[in-house]
Amino acid sequence: MQAFLEGLRARLFKVGVQVVDIKPGFVATPMTAGLPLPGPPVATPEKVAKDIVRGIDRKKDVLYTPWFWWGIMLIIRNVPRFL
Repeated sequence: MQAFLEGLRARLFKVGVQVVDIKPGFVATPMTAGLPLPGPPVATPEKVAKDIVRGIDRKKDVLYTPWFWWGIMLIIRNVPRFL
């Protein structure tokens, strides 16, 4: 998905279309109500929506919401695959 969105972003840049890759963490919704989600890192839909609007306003290419997922994913992306 990431590669597709990067290509789409590059293709639509010249015509002024912004493509944002939204990467939400755990969100408390009716669909996730019965799932064993971790406590504190679960975001509300309202918080995620505010983050998305802010990311669009700031012309972000990639948006992690809540913000701390950026750091978590940075670590995960850099851990060797054999671990």
